Amino acid sequence: MGIVSLILGMVILVLIGVGIAMGLVACAIAALLIATGVISASVIVGIRNGRPADGIRFFFLLCGVLAGVPSGAVCGLLFHRLYLAAGDDLMILIGGGLAGGIAGILMGLSLDFISRRGHEWALAKLAARSPSSPA
Repeated sequence: MGIVSLILGMVILVLIGVGIAMGLVACAIAALLIATGVISASVIVGIRNGRPADGIRFFFLLCGVLAGVPSGAVCGLLFHRLYLAAGDDLMILIGGGLAGGIAGILMGLSLDFISRRGHEWALAKLAARSPSSPA
């Protein structure tokens, strides 16, 4: 009985540690987004247009571009190095960054489409479950 309690205690401690680590990573990501102005810019767009959906779309687009540009530049440089292709490193970085930015915009628009359709689906399901009002 004591060995089982010891094993369960260790599992619980590991899970608590993983939860704390994931929380710290989430806080670091949130701090990075706040520091780069992504969240505040998205809020301003939502308030200025009077529609929170516009702010969410802008958030997805900014996150896509911020993730896509460096990823595309690194992928372009890795491709250049691995295949020993001829060309200027700066031009390869610019081309990769541009391709990554376009891919990030497409990913942001895809996420916006998914979130809008999910919202519409959830509203339809909730409306179907609610009792109809008497006429």
